[in-house]
Amino acid sequence: MTDRYTTDEAESNTDWTRRSFMTALGGTGLLASTSTASAETTGCCCCGAGADIDTEALDAVIARLNAAADMLEFPARRVGSVPRGTQHGASRWGIHFRTERAIHLGRATVDAGESGSFTAVVGAYDGEDRFEPVHEREIDVDSGVNEIDLDMALEPGEYLLTREGSFPLRRGEWNGWESQSRDGLELIGGSKPGDFTKPNRYWYYFFDLNVAAHEDAHL
Repeated sequence: MTDRYTTDEAESNTDWTRRSFMTALGGTGLLASTSTASAETTGCCCCGAGADIDTEALDAVIARLNAAADMLEFPARRVGSVPRGTQHGASRWGIHFRTERAIHLGRATVDAGESGSFTAVVGAYDGEDRFEPVHEREIDVDSGVNEIDLDMALEPGEYLLTREGSFPLRRGEWNGWESQSRDGLELIGGSKPGDFTKPNRYWYYFFDLNVAAHEDAHL
């Protein structure tokens, strides 16, 4: 199989911020028209001092606008190589990364050395000894290539995405760490809590990983 790396040629969104996005919406009158429509559903004029605004409907719209702003600031993308390399059985090696914003880890591809189940884990990690699991998910796989869904929501912080035990999963050499680090997501390298403190250039287990600002933003 010819080696290839995941690429993302989408235009940069660094000029779009939550403030500029919400300002643009306000400039189009969208927020104002939403308030007017909410008031009209109650039979009131929004221009009156005692206008009765449907706050639940307005809150729902604002929540959707905030989610849209998140996706503009952190567009969903796939990171990591395609499955290749060799099967690997040592425990707790994984992908070391840092995020400046809340993100969601979604679908990924794993190549299992046998049928069975393993525990995918993401934990707070300081790049040295400290590893504190945040999410654990039991995943059943067949021997060979499988598409899985991690479905893990993370707050801003530093993490290691790995798996418990020695269930055989493929790892591969990867040189795209720096090129895939942007929008507040820094991919640091392959790592393991304990004695190993220098990141290596192996991508561990979870290939072609979907990372997004919101759980509904699956690619």
